[in-house]
Amino acid sequence: MIHHSKPYIVDKKQIFQYIKQILDSNQLAENKFVQLFEKQLCKFFGTKYAVCVSSGTSALHLALLSLGIDNNSEVIIPAFCCPAVLNAVLYTGAKPVIADVNLEDFNLSYEDVRKKVTKKTKAIILPHMFGYPAKDIDKILNLNIPVIEDTTQSIGAKINNILVGRFGKINIVSFYATKMITTFGEGGTVLTNDKKIYETVNDLKKYDKKLSFKVRYNYKLSEVQAAMGILQLRQLEDIIEKRIKIFHHYKNGFKNCNKIRIFEPIKNTQAVFYRFIIQIIDKKQNIEQIIKKYRQFGIEVARPVYVPLDKFYTGKFYCENSKILYETTLSLPIYPSLKIKEVDYVIETTKKIIC
Repeated sequence: MIHHSKPYIVDKKQIFQYIKQILDSNQLAENKFVQLFEKQLCKFFGTKYAVCVSSGTSALHLALLSLGIDNNSEVIIPAFCCPAVLNAVLYTGAKPVIADVNLEDFNLSYEDVRKKVTKKTKAIILPHMFGYPAKDIDKILNLNIPVIEDTTQSIGAKINNILVGRFGKINIVSFYATKMITTFGEGGTVLTNDKKIYETVNDLKKYDKKLSFKVRYNYKLSEVQAAMGILQLRQLEDIIEKRIKIFHHYKNGFKNCNKIRIFEPIKNTQAVFYRFIIQIIDKKQNIEQIIKKYRQFGIEVARPVYVPLDKFYTGKFYCENSKILYETTLSLPIYPSLKIKEVDYVIETTKKIIC
């Protein structure tokens, strides 16, 4: 079986050496490896502060709390993304306002965001989806509402040669197992240049040894997780190069297939291709049936998102572009360990099933 996605496993010898150091130190919880990982994340993203936490969801939760989001707030989020974004908003008691995305890059549509801004809008969560930078980010920033970027799927991507994650007031990243980089399956970080936000997030992520009471959380990252993160971040350039190579191999393989659309990066952006997504031109094709056909050939493919958030949360579609993408797009296997001969097999199988 060719899997849809796989974790990127770093040099096992090096990670075992780090684990031995951690065991010998008897410091298993947050300590020097977490601190080093935070410093390296700051250096990479060009931000002053980083706080490592237990997951991307906890990173979003703390980011929202640091902006004062509460049950009197509204937070705009995209329809075409995972439920973790929705959950984090609901944790705060705020009202999630689900906006549509662009058909070109899967990311938040400025036009729809603008329509949904109210006096209660206190934040906009803007994920850069599938390795493609959000083309509307400058327009969205001009609304003068705090923007939380989510660069989980687009670490290393750029807009006008500026890394995504450097635009918003806060940048969060998930280090789940199959993301761009991972910290032993779970983990996340909050990055910012705002000292007050940093201090609030750092305070809220750990509940013990505090002089004054307020509700705090147990959102710390372990030493072993941070050790893997350090090694993964060190390998990021190689990870991105492999993803770009696979994207172009797919692109060349499908150049004569007029029944699918390949998503090129928008002008003035550099994508990192977390997902390789095709759009099926023939609207009569049934996505679920196509997925089953791939499995018969030993290939795991998937919809880019399990269910758009408007449908998931309210029970109905009202974001038209998200509905179109949901009904017409497929995500093919792409990850650093995917072999070119496997990519060729996926291409040939796609031609048999669709082209």
